[in-house]
Amino acid sequence: MDALPELRILLVEDDPLQSAKTVAFLESLGQKVLVAEDGDKAVEHFDSDRPDLVLMDVVLPGIDGFEATRRIKQMSTDRWVPVIYLTILGSSSNLVEGLHAGGDDYLVKPIELEILEAKLRSVMRTLSLYRALKDSRDELASMNAALLRANRELETFTYAVAHDLKSPLRAINGYSSLFASTQAATLTDEGHDYLTKIVHGTEQMGELIDDLLEYSRLERGAVHFERIDVQHQAEALVDEFRDEIERHGAHIDVAAHCREITADRNGLTLILRNLLGNALKFSANSTPPHIEIGCISENGTHRIWVRDNGIGFDMRHHDRIFDIFQRLHRSEDYPGTGIGLAIVRKAAQRMGGRCWGISEPDKGATFYVEWPIADDPHPAEQQAL
Repeated sequence: MDALPELRILLVEDDPLQSAKTVAFLESLGQKVLVAEDGDKAVEHFDSDRPDLVLMDVVLPGIDGFEATRRIKQMSTDRWVPVIYLTILGSSSNLVEGLHAGGDDYLVKPIELEILEAKLRSVMRTLSLYRALKDSRDELASMNAALLRANRELETFTYAVAHDLKSPLRAINGYSSLFASTQAATLTDEGHDYLTKIVHGTEQMGELIDDLLEYSRLERGAVHFERIDVQHQAEALVDEFRDEIERHGAHIDVAAHCREITADRNGLTLILRNLLGNALKFSANSTPPHIEIGCISENGTHRIWVRDNGIGFDMRHHDRIFDIFQRLHRSEDYPGTGIGLAIVRKAAQRMGGRCWGISEPDKGATFYVEWPIADDPHPAEQQAL
């Protein structure tokens, strides 16, 4: 049989003969043994010597083994130290009291040494698992602390970079516009074209920085579920795109049955804004563009969708389009930062949900977002959605 790992064992026993016999046996197993003759000395030894395991007699001078165990357990809040009772008290009421006091196991006197060894092996296996778990927990706590520090540093870095990038961009854009208005008569057609490209490039860079900041904030922000009127939310976003909608002659239908759902307001706003913006962009050449915003709640989930009659996409590229900076079309043909659908997916994941699209080339596309229905104080209303 394998040798036992060496532990510091505190033996609490007031019978000298029983104590000597047990110490000799434990030392023969390679253990280091500390001895206390009563409950008060047991508590003192535990405080000063920090043993790994306690073998506790119950009937002792002064405080009994149950009270000594209570005090020991109060002192060992930072680690688990098994306490095994050595007792002649065989009634169930006494054993229950001992276990409530914090004891982990017991042996009934007179103790058979083979059983004591088997009990020690069992407890040591559990103790080994506990220590491995504690080490993993401590390592995880350390990694979490490092991750929190890294996130704080990243947040500071992100906002600093955004500020440092946007300041010169505003200057470039402002001076370019000023130059165009004051020096228009001296510019050639080629010069006007170059200047237009400069202004357009700074605007695109500004949009990219804004989208990256939005993605970063979404990654770190808290999720707060609340009741939201989807129809009202969608109509507010339609107003944001009013100029673009009128320019393309687009028709936007918000399904009448879209009422209240439970969602993170910021996440839902980002989802609808990006899906609606994409639908308008990729259906701009349809005659006329037609976009539908719908929602349903069933089978324990909320689901919203945005459907358009635009250029669509090949389903072979389905997973790719939700990755950050991934595009299926040239930015010259369809402007954008390549972050919109990544924001949609991140917002859905933050609510415990998912997103997907269904499409065929030249036959439009429908994008869905689905997430579990959160606890709600008005379940009857929720079922009616």
